[in-house]
Amino acid sequence: MDRATAAAALRSGDADRSAHAAAYLRALLAGCLGTTPDHVTLERPLEAQGFDSVTVAGISVLIEEDLGVRVPIAELARTGLGELARRLASATRTDEGEAGADGPVDRSR
Repeated sequence: MDRATAAAALRSGDADRSAHAAAYLRALLAGCLGTTPDHVTLERPLEAQGFDSVTVAGISVLIEEDLGVRVPIAELARTGLGELARRLASATRTDEGEAGADGPVDRSR
């Protein structure tokens, strides 16, 4: 699944939002790495996978553009990507304008 398709699936309001968020992250990171989504692991944060700060900043911008969710660069670099997928599933608004079941994520910290 490509990044745009995965983002659309996440915004669709489908009950499997966490899986859609994980698919979105895999597609996004695969594009950055020049590989396929099935070669991307969500067990480790970007920092532990060797992504530099410029790439992490670019990923943060893409997430905000695609999903309307601001993820601070430091949080993106250090948060396990499985946890990040859960947060994106909660924070991303659906096409109907509602955030996921847990509501929006507080990004003020």
